[in-house]
This record gives sequence, C-alpha cells and structure tokens, in this order.
Amino acid sequence: MNLDTKRIIIGTLWPSFWMACVLSSIVFSAIDPIIIASQIGFDHISYLAAYSLGFIFFWLACAWSGLFSIIFSRSVNRKK
Repeated sequence: MNLDTKRIIIGTLWPSFWMACVLSSIVFSAIDPIIIASQIGFDHISYLAAYSLGFIFFWLACAWSGLFSIIFSRSVNRKK
C-alpha cells in the first residue's frame, strides 16, 4: 500500500471517528437507543449493543461522506 492510499484511509477514518463520537453523544443524550432499536425490529438488545451499533452507523456514514469528499477534491485538483 503506497503512502497516498494510506493518507486517504487515515484522512477518512480518523476525522469520521471523532465526528461519530460527537454525533453519538448528541443523539444519545436526547434519544434512548433502545427505543430506536425496538422501532427497527431489534427487541432484545442490550444498551451496550445499541450504543455500539449507533456509533458504528455514525462512523460509517461520516467515513462514507469523507471518502467521497477526498475523492472528488482530488479529481478536481488533478485536472488542472
């Protein structure tokens, strides 16, 4: 794996991790994760599992967004 690929991975995952932390604290301070889980069909889930699944969802959503931001900004810079 070359250095450029490593920078893309780190540049995507690290900021998205921190944003997932912020989103988890904001969302789960206002909404009980067990209520959300029961609404989507996970009736028998622990609090730890609900918090973990929520965090992973937020992390993946932020990473997806960050990855496309990096890809699209790099393709514009290369065309110049």
